[in-house]
Order: sequence, then C-alpha cells, then structure tokens
Amino acid sequence: MTVPKGIARDTLFAIIVGWYRAGGDDQPVNTAAAAEQAGYSDATSRQTPFLEAVGILDAEGQDHQLTSRGAAFAAALASDDEPEAKSRAYTILSAWPPSSRLRDILRGGAMPEDDLLARVADVTGADLDTSRERIGCRTLLDVLVWAGVLDRTDDGLYLPGEVETRSVERERAALTVGLELSVDVDPDDVEALVRAVQSGLEDEESPSIAAELEGLSVRED
Repeated sequence: MTVPKGIARDTLFAIIVGWYRAGGDDQPVNTAAAAEQAGYSDATSRQTPFLEAVGILDAEGQDHQLTSRGAAFAAALASDDEPEAKSRAYTILSAWPPSSRLRDILRGGAMPEDDLLARVADVTGADLDTSRERIGCRTLLDVLVWAGVLDRTDDGLYLPGEVETRSVERERAALTVGLELSVDVDPDDVEALVRAVQSGLEDEESPSIAAELEGLSVRED
C-alpha cells in the first residue's frame, strides 16, 4: 500500500487529468506523456504506485492506462464536473481496503488529525518520518474527506463518512420513475404504488420498477 508522495490534492488531480489528456483512457501511455499534459514532471512518476493501488491506473509494461473507473473519474475532473468527480472518487476510494480500515477505526470515536495520521501510516505502510510521505498522508485524508469517504468537523475531528446502503462493489443504477396521475386516483391505489416503489428500491438484484394501476402508472425511463 502507499500514499500520494509530496503533493497536495489539486496537484494529484491535475496528474490524473494529465493521464487522461495524454490518451490514457484509450491506450497505455508513458509517464513522460502524462507528465507533459499535467505540467508536473517529477511528481507524476511518484504518484503511479498510489494510483495503481487504488485502481485508477493499470500497469502495461513500462506504460500505464487508466482503468474504466479511473477514466470516468479523470473525465469528470477534466470537465470540472465536481459532483460527478466526487461520486466517482467515492466509488473508487470507499472500496479501497485502507479506507475501510480507517472508517472502522473512526467508528470507535472521532480523532484529531495528528492522531489519525499515525493510523493512516499504519494502514498504508507510509513512513511519517519521510517528508513526502507525511505530506501524502495529509493529502490522502483531504481526498477522502473531499470524496465523502470520511467526514471532518469544523473543529478538525475526523469521522467515518456516509455509509451507502448497498455495496460499493455493485455498480450504482440510476432509477427514474415517471408518474402519471389522474385527478380521481383512489387513495388505496396511491398506497399500493408507494409500497411497490419501496419494494423495488429495496430489491438488490434489480432497481427497475414497473407497476400499472387504474388511473395511475409508473414506468422506468
């Protein structure tokens, strides 16, 4: 395991975008090409172990290619779509074992940053006596908070982030429900519809719902 090396969150994100703009979403590219796009020569190569560890990059010989999830995250960053980028980052980072271990630790009680840094080093194998790795541990915490994997209070205490009700290993499904109601819908029909929608949302195998009632219909768009 590892952490970002000697850079802040914005620089890390610029490097990820550099891999994307160098064509790493489509084919393996070399570090020099990604570094040229990112504008960070030495720092780009130092981040590849971390980006591989979390599943953003795959090694292809001496080159690297963005994974499908990494490419989607990089594309959102490149287009300045912060909500989408945060969602993509959450999916990637919440599935990373060190993130899960940190959340488990914080469920035992909130921690200030200095105390949590030691735990970050424990779960990632980072060396806090090395300046770049200590900076990287702080950057990792910053990224985890930004993505919603962890929370940070106004007084600097860290807490586990919001926990999804479904496994992050399962691809999120978008559900759109269209309702068409007539003016004389029977209240019993509305109650039946609500139960049908709730049942569909709780179904882990399929998020789709199809129900038709007299004077009322539900459809998946």
